[in-house]
Amino acid sequence: MEKPFQIKLIIRRVPVLSAINWLRQSWDIFKQYPLLFIQMLLLTYVVTYLATLTSLTLIIGVLASAFFTAGFYNAVAGVQQQQKIDLSWLFKPFKDASCRRSLILIAISEFLVTTVVVLLFQSQAAEAVIQFQESAIVAPSLVWQVVLLLTSVFIIKLWVCYAIAIAFFLKEQRLLLILGMAWLACWRNFGAMLVFMLLSLVLVLLSIPTMLFALVLVVPLLMISWFLSFNDIFALKLNPPREGMLEV
Repeated sequence: MEKPFQIKLIIRRVPVLSAINWLRQSWDIFKQYPLLFIQMLLLTYVVTYLATLTSLTLIIGVLASAFFTAGFYNAVAGVQQQQKIDLSWLFKPFKDASCRRSLILIAISEFLVTTVVVLLFQSQAAEAVIQFQESAIVAPSLVWQVVLLLTSVFIIKLWVCYAIAIAFFLKEQRLLLILGMAWLACWRNFGAMLVFMLLSLVLVLLSIPTMLFALVLVVPLLMISWFLSFNDIFALKLNPPREGMLEV
């Protein structure tokens, strides 16, 4: 009887300025299939928007979000492996039974955590909007709380994207281990994460003069960059001294 492989997740610490290299490499990947990556993004947004129309479709949309992210990452991996990709790559995770349960649980976890964070800051955000509409001036304390809200949501998204990659590419099915290792990867590389968030903010701000239309370029670049960071922080190799052990 063959022994099952045991998965061990090992997290690397990367240089603080690694985010610059991730963005540079993401552009090299993006420009090989620019229209396809934009189509994948727009299709994901359309499905997400339609999912908000009713309570039932909202649940479906929440669950599907992790699969679309995994599909996008799968397409990026295909480009790295010099394979020819198309729009169908976005839907491949839906057909992969080995990670279906994990992706659903990750999507639910993201929804619950994000909902709790938003509810904690809901009143402050609403008051900030009212003050801005009335006088175009917002109290500094409210500004900082809104910034903290947006930062928290952004960090949650980065954390969940690592969890999705672990579940899909490494076929890990233990939810607590997936979420724990994804968070530990962000914590151990906090400096690089901070630089990535600042660069992301700069790119988003630069899109404002274009009426945010430039986001169709910026968001795919950021998603590709984040997958490249996953490649940089996690590695997969066989551990010869221990039979049946895979180190990641």
